[in-house]
Amino acid sequence: MHPGVRSWSPRHFRTVRKCLQGRMLICMQSTSVRIDSETHIALKRIAADEHVSVGEAVRLAVRRYDQSSMGDQLSVDPREDETAWLDADLG
Repeated sequence: MHPGVRSWSPRHFRTVRKCLQGRMLICMQSTSVRIDSETHIALKRIAADEHVSVGEAVRLAVRRYDQSSMGDQLSVDPREDETAWLDADLG
């Protein structure tokens, strides 16, 4: 047994096992976020619907929010200076 393995906590072993079971090449660093129980239930439902982990469901939700915000910004008519820049002669 590797000398450093003896000092691993059960949490370390669970993390390694999950990584190996999911055949993940890279284990992402994680953090905790406090949410109310209704939101947690909703996240678990979304994760089940999408066939992903709760963490991946949160990542997808953030990405979709970012994309939606970007779409909202692009749907506004350009300002006069933006129109001038877009119509500028390149030659």
